[in-house]
Amino acid sequence: MVEKKILNTNLKLLVGQEMAKELVSRSLEAGGCSTYLLVGPPHVGKGLLARIMAASWHNAIDIGKPNLDTIVFDEILSANSGEGEDNKWKKTVDDTVHLINLSPHRDYRVLIVGDVDRLSVSAANALLKTLEEPPKHARIVITAQNINAVLPTVRSRAQIIRLHSLSDDEIRDYFKNKKVKRIEEIILLANGALGIADDLAKNEERLEQGVAQVEAFKALLSKDLIKGMVTANIKDRAVASDLVTTWTNLTRRLMVAELRDKPISWLTGVKNLPDERRLAAFLARLQEADGALAGGANVRVVAEALVLGANKDL
Repeated sequence: MVEKKILNTNLKLLVGQEMAKELVSRSLEAGGCSTYLLVGPPHVGKGLLARIMAASWHNAIDIGKPNLDTIVFDEILSANSGEGEDNKWKKTVDDTVHLINLSPHRDYRVLIVGDVDRLSVSAANALLKTLEEPPKHARIVITAQNINAVLPTVRSRAQIIRLHSLSDDEIRDYFKNKKVKRIEEIILLANGALGIADDLAKNEERLEQGVAQVEAFKALLSKDLIKGMVTANIKDRAVASDLVTTWTNLTRRLMVAELRDKPISWLTGVKNLPDERRLAAFLARLQEADGALAGGANVRVVAEALVLGANKDL
């Protein structure tokens, strides 16, 4: 059985997510089920909660300390990285199934499968029997960004725990006693993802890149086409994808602020803000750009088309 004191101590490590913590606490104290599915946006604490649950099943407080009874799918995948792309996944699934079926040193064997929705169909199907009917001594924690990408048979057998993006105040409170500069810029760019906020606080170069993306967005709103085209001079796909993500988040923030008639401090100096209809049109264009980049389209062509489209939409 999970010791309540240890579980509560471990859950304090997770920032926010009070409803998720309450559900996990009740379930684990009651004996719980064998499989849990943690669903939510990237970098909001799904992986941390999975490790907290694993440590709590082992009645351990140090969640960072390796445990022989905890199996992490990604660690096995990394160990098999020299096997070739196709064989790597097959061997990882085979190794995972073998390990989870071994008898535990204490109460449970715990399997953590992160971002199960990114697994190939063949890898997911190979894991299916174990996920559907785990051994009695096993506890499985799966994380996913998109619940609809998880096999229905797995969803039906798992207890679903939903995590959400943190509020600006929750991230602000997290940094309250830390020596971090430019907190408001970090909060804006993190968009509710504490993992990103932490990275921005530690990585000045990435923070500067994000601030430049915000300034470029403000230029779009001001119809500064020249500055916009300079921004579109991108060749790196990851940089372009990051830019699209930032602009998508800023567009959504602007839409919410306008709906609630709230002041927008980060848009100081920008006049004649677009209405909800224009913002929705630009949001659709951003989603198209994201899909084009993911599909291998020419990076610079996508970026230039996005800037020119923004000049029309906004």
